[in-house]
Amino acid sequence: MVEETAGLASRFARRLRKRGFTVSTAESCTGGLLASLITDISGATEWFKQGWVVYSNESKMRELGVEKTAFEEGESGAVSHEVAVQMARGARYQSNSDVAISITGIAGPGGATEGKEIGRVHVAVVTEDYFLVRRMDFGENDRLDNKRSFAAFALRLGLEAMDRISSTDEEDQSQNAATDTSELDPSEEEWEGSLSWKEDKKTVAEEISSVDLASLTDWED
Repeated sequence: MVEETAGLASRFARRLRKRGFTVSTAESCTGGLLASLITDISGATEWFKQGWVVYSNESKMRELGVEKTAFEEGESGAVSHEVAVQMARGARYQSNSDVAISITGIAGPGGATEGKEIGRVHVAVVTEDYFLVRRMDFGENDRLDNKRSFAAFALRLGLEAMDRISSTDEEDQSQNAATDTSELDPSEEEWEGSLSWKEDKKTVAEEISSVDLASLTDWED
């Protein structure tokens, strides 16, 4: 597993270099493992911008601008497509990277909830105005094994997202309507769509800086 994951990181780095892209990461359950795998490669300063480890809901809101409603609506919660894509969105615009990858999941041995077992992970990739987010269930493995599996899954999805962008005509892509993720089915294995944040008067980074975290936090015990 370790050698396989290192190989995926090398492939991912080569793909970034080939396209002249930079990457940022936003991780919860993997605790910075993805960023570590990428920066283990010599020359990472050329393509790695920044990484966040945002374990709590509050840190996801404060650092990456994840909306409080994303943790509350329907089948969402911290381990969900909605939170993953908002984490990646915030990471990309906070760091001004070309690609952002986010990971949120349940590595175990605790943390399972009804309908969300240990070994579940949601990974999102945002590049240009395109996003791809996918869920995978790896089962009740050892915590470290799950973290490694999650990081490897994220690297594979990053490669896949860049391949999809490469095969899409830029003119056709620019004409796609922005996707309202609140209207997508959270139980689906995969979401894919287009974003329109470049047209906003405020950048996402500016929106994040204006968040009043105190008003979003329940201070009662």
